[in-house]
This record gives sequence, structure tokens and C-alpha cells, in this order.
Amino acid sequence: MKNKNSVIIFIAISLMIFIASCVTVRVVDIPKPSSDGVEIYLTDIPDKDFKEIKYIQVDGAIFHTPEKMMVNLADRAKTEGADAVINVKFDYQAWYPVLSGVAIKYQ
Repeated sequence: MKNKNSVIIFIAISLMIFIASCVTVRVVDIPKPSSDGVEIYLTDIPDKDFKEIKYIQVDGAIFHTPEKMMVNLADRAKTEGADAVINVKFDYQAWYPVLSGVAIKYQ
């Protein structure tokens, strides 16, 4: 009985270490302004005066790439009449990627 408990504890600890050691790294190039002229800012803020228009969020599926989601964000911002998107953030809800930012219009 003691041997069986030791095996169960060993398996449980091994499984926890395995799960905790899984790491995914994503690198996304910051896009140049698209052909429609929508600029993307992750940490910087434009030097021009602007007003905030809308918060935009793009939800992806498991196999959506961050680059494709960035294009979708810029396209939606252009649809809303924005010149740029600031404070762009990547996040995950469960396994699903989320990209969001604030659409702005230059004054």
C-alpha cells in the first residue's frame, strides 16, 4: 500500500511539473501603417492631437495568427473612421487569442 501511494504521489508531482513547464512564446512584428493608412501603436502615443473614438477588440480562434488579428484590428479601425490604434494589447481567454486597442482620430 505504501508503495502504491508513493507511485501516485510521484505521478502527480511529475504531472504538475510537466504542466507548469509548458511555455509558449509568440513574437509579432509591429506592422507598418497599412495600405489604408491606419497606424498601430503598442506602447507609444502619436505626437499629433487626437480624440478617442472606440475601444476595439478582435477575438481569434486557436489557429489565428497574431499578424492576421493585427490586420483585422486595423481593418476594423478603418471602418470606424480611425487614423490609428493605440494601447494595443495581446491577451488570451482560455486558448483563444484576443487583440484590443483604442481607435483614435487625429484632430
